[in-house]
Amino acid sequence: MNKKVKILVSWIIGFSLTTLIFIGVGEALVKIFSHWNDEKYTTFSMVRWLSFVIALIVISAGIAKYLRTNDNAVSIGFTNIPNIVYDEQFEKAKDYKDKRLIKKNTELHEKINALEDYNIDLIAELETKGLEMDEITYISDIFIRHHKNTSRLVRSLTQLMEEGKQNWKYEFCNNVLDECVTILLEDRADKSSTIYFINDESKLEMFAYNRIEFSSSRERVFKKGDGFAGHIWETGETLLINDVSLDNEHFQGEFAPVHEYGSILGVPIKIGKEVVGVLCIQSEKAEDFAEDDERTVVFYAEMCGLAHFYDRMN
Repeated sequence: MNKKVKILVSWIIGFSLTTLIFIGVGEALVKIFSHWNDEKYTTFSMVRWLSFVIALIVISAGIAKYLRTNDNAVSIGFTNIPNIVYDEQFEKAKDYKDKRLIKKNTELHEKINALEDYNIDLIAELETKGLEMDEITYISDIFIRHHKNTSRLVRSLTQLMEEGKQNWKYEFCNNVLDECVTILLEDRADKSSTIYFINDESKLEMFAYNRIEFSSSRERVFKKGDGFAGHIWETGETLLINDVSLDNEHFQGEFAPVHEYGSILGVPIKIGKEVVGVLCIQSEKAEDFAEDDERTVVFYAEMCGLAHFYDRMN
């Protein structure tokens, strides 16, 4: 049963009960008045007079309540009389109170809905801030790791130099490759890395590598300006290519990668201003390096330059 039907049925039931009550009261009044005098009274006449009296009482009460809750002057047709019975503290009629409560209830629902919307926005903002804090924490963790890597590499370099074994430089460069991928912002599991040095034939030759095929370590040599590594050697500048498939300059023909990868970061290894090698990190995914990676990986290239300088001196 919908709301309109319920209202109609309630009015019908109310009207029926009121009619029965009036008829019952009317019959009782007929008996009372007939007992007092000999005049004849009918139930209908009693109901009519009863309705008239009740109507007078209800209308009078309504007007009285209106006068006490409204400070406007009272109009009696030809003139206005000041309303001397107005009372601010007067408790208004129940129906007025109900309407006021309904209005307040509606306002409260609107405020609750507004607060819920605000809470949703606030939660979304907190989630965003949480993600930002996670990123800041992650970056902070990377820089802490970078600091620890730095200390570890410096100790390893000095100890390997002091030990003086023939392959100390190769061992140190492998340590560098292990450490440098741990400070990258993105996933490090799919990264490969290589260190090239310029050999006696003035070509870049792979010296140390991680996750690179053995045949590549023996066959991949570059002249100055050839391919990606040769370009780093020629320019002496760090280069980040975040989508290898879009680069038509460094990865064509004989310089195409043996295994496909999506992005690559190359850093020159220098002694002073002289380029003596190249450090490269490759990723299987495109867009997998950030500008911060360029800044941090430079340090590891400089460590390789320091080791190469000491090796050259000896």
